[in-house]
Amino acid sequence: MQNLKPTNKGKLANFLRRKNRVNAIIKSQHPDFRIVINRSNRYVKAQLIDKTWKIIGFVCDKELKWENKSQKAHAAWLELAKTIKDKKIEKVVFDRNGFLYHGRVKSFVEWLREGWIIL
Repeated sequence: MQNLKPTNKGKLANFLRRKNRVNAIIKSQHPDFRIVINRSNRYVKAQLIDKTWKIIGFVCDKELKWENKSQKAHAAWLELAKTIKDKKIEKVVFDRNGFLYHGRVKSFVEWLREGWIIL
């Protein structure tokens, strides 16, 4: 963080603060399974992780072709939902990984809730 400009230091510090707070809250609940999302400027990636940090499922919207990013996130959700239902998992906790709850992250979670996956 030493080589960053002052504005980037503040943004990174805020992101890391949010990430630590979210992880502390989620880990205190001791969930069996959780979905961790990672968002870049172009893509959305999500992992399904169990208690022992073993990755059960992974999805990325890199190869999907849609008009906008939210639709690509929706298509990625469909693939992750198939994996969750194949494994017969009923309860999953969502980890937004420090990202703000709006845009693609919000739409990804809303689609998971509509499918009765997240409780």
